[in-house]
Amino acid sequence: MKKLKVIVYTTLYRAGGDKFKRVAETMARSIDNSESRVICQAVESKEDLKQLFSSLASTNRQMDEFHFVGHSGMYGPMFGSVEYPEQFSPHELKTMSIPFAQSAEASFHCCRSARWFAPYFARVQKVKTRGYHWYTTFSSREDRYKLPAFKKPNQDLYCFGCPGNKSHGPVASLKKLLGLMPAEQLKEFDLESEEVDTSYNEVADLYAKTFSDIKVRRDEFSWLMKHFPKRDGIKMLDIGCGNGALLRALHTEIAHGVGVDVSERLLDHAQKASVNFQNLEFEQINGPQLPFEEDSFDVVVSLLSFRYLDWDPVMTEIERVLKREGKLIIIDMVTAPVSFYEIPLFIKSKVKNYIDRLKNPEFHKHLSMLVGHPGWKRMLTYNPIRSQHEMKWYLESRFPNRKVEVINVGYHSRILAFQSGDMTNTANIKLSYP
Repeated sequence: MKKLKVIVYTTLYRAGGDKFKRVAETMARSIDNSESRVICQAVESKEDLKQLFSSLASTNRQMDEFHFVGHSGMYGPMFGSVEYPEQFSPHELKTMSIPFAQSAEASFHCCRSARWFAPYFARVQKVKTRGYHWYTTFSSREDRYKLPAFKKPNQDLYCFGCPGNKSHGPVASLKKLLGLMPAEQLKEFDLESEEVDTSYNEVADLYAKTFSDIKVRRDEFSWLMKHFPKRDGIKMLDIGCGNGALLRALHTEIAHGVGVDVSERLLDHAQKASVNFQNLEFEQINGPQLPFEEDSFDVVVSLLSFRYLDWDPVMTEIERVLKREGKLIIIDMVTAPVSFYEIPLFIKSKVKNYIDRLKNPEFHKHLSMLVGHPGWKRMLTYNPIRSQHEMKWYLESRFPNRKVEVINVGYHSRILAFQSGDMTNTANIKLSYP
């Protein structure tokens, strides 16, 4: 019996869609039709891909190989467009039914798919999965980078991971253009059966000691206070509350505060440290559902935790529990290299950080111990930091006319801040989950 090999690609999400089509067609032509059946088609939305899987399952066809060619974020393939990006949430990836044959393999030919997505997909779908660690590039050679010929639209085209300017700077870019940069080999991840703890449990004690006073995050707390509602009777939900430090810092600004987190040990710290704060309570959650009634809160805050959340499922819940006149506030860290126009803000941020180190050496001592702990590094393996454009495009598309702000810039990361404004003036959030 012939093996079924399915190749899908996107053309609309960002620039380069026409090239992804050529890459997919090149891949399809390389397959021996005497041994395999090949399906090669565009999927421009999550629904397109789900319909393809459903069609295969309804005719009792199972995939021996699955290839995705296109753009990705840290959580994998991107669909739609940058004006309204779509992405399968981790919860969807874990629960969706995909018609894989026994011993099937999946390959994701897109940027950074090996960093978090491929091992996660292998673990939850129980299938061998491959991806690239570096950003991908288009090449007219399969084994190393070669600039594609502009006047040969039917030329074979390949997509593979490759060090370049974005990842390794100008020297790597020059080597790439000179044809001296070999193609990265797809990294392979076998299926895993064991459960993993993706929470902060292992570093909860160090985290609680480091952030016993959340005001040590000066830029973040200052921005938050400028945008926090100033009225009586505020009911607040803190998503990813950790050790409860933010709610304690705001307890005089609110009538009632609820903190939720997945980490049992961090919540233990929150409960113990907040025993004398009668207007605060904490609950453990497991998954994207929020255990509250509709229109329960005036403000929902996610401080340095939104990057870990399952965005569309959680946003569905936030829209449900937040009052129409309520406000969503998000402050978080993302990855991005320093751009030329950000140099003044970068210098300002570094100077402020240096001064803060002198003023608060104890905090920075504990912070160094925290981020140097093996448990912290293991936690980050399962909780990736999103890129700036991922979070910016997501929030600005879900909340039209609201803009993300950059409040702090580092070498490879920065702090973003966002507030939704009055939800009654926001277009209905068109979520694609599920």
